[in-house]
Amino acid sequence: MYFRPYPILTLIAVPALAALIALGVWQAQRAGWKADLIVQFAEAAKVTPQPLEQALCAKPATVGAVVAPPQAAGPTLRVFGHNAAGAAGWRLFQTADLSCGAVLAQTGFEALAIGGPGGVLPSEPQAPPDRFLVEAWPAKPMMAAENAPARNEWHWFDAPLMASTLSAAPLNAAFILVPLSGTPDFLTRTPPESHIGYAVTWFGMAIAFAVIYAVFHARAGRLRFGPAREGAPKE
Repeated sequence: MYFRPYPILTLIAVPALAALIALGVWQAQRAGWKADLIVQFAEAAKVTPQPLEQALCAKPATVGAVVAPPQAAGPTLRVFGHNAAGAAGWRLFQTADLSCGAVLAQTGFEALAIGGPGGVLPSEPQAPPDRFLVEAWPAKPMMAAENAPARNEWHWFDAPLMASTLSAAPLNAAFILVPLSGTPDFLTRTPPESHIGYAVTWFGMAIAFAVIYAVFHARAGRLRFGPAREGAPKE
């Protein structure tokens, strides 16, 4: 085999090929992650909810544990987000007082009107949830807007400021409680199969890119397999 790559072209091609492969791997990993989450939600819908005090305080709490509805009360925090159906709006949180601290529990959702003020609000299920899911305290998103406590508009979970606003001390900043009402929209809207399709697309682009690179060098006489042909110029 003889291979004499173009230096500048190769410096561009190698990172591009690595990026395409990395995107394919990332989509394949997301497919597996979502498949596992769908199984977890399906299993959680069948198990008997644990008492809240027992699940969070009597033993080390486990993310994903299914608990009974909390007795939440007090002031309400409005945190921007989405409901299980994918509608944008304000998630409403109150505190549930436990022996190991107050825990934020989502007790409602205010959907944003479609089309601005006076628009149609997405329909919400009327039946209250009979089970809740223990989730890890959400990290601050990279592009999150600033919180506005004076307007009761929150865009990320700021534990010290939320505790001060709610007069809840201590506030358990390890977990939150959210209603378990079927499979969330982000899992059904883009299922694992879609991510597999994206991965195949990225891997296919990587293969096509590598073939074009090889053909370009072969046509230029810089890549060949096997012994050199008789009469071919030597470099």
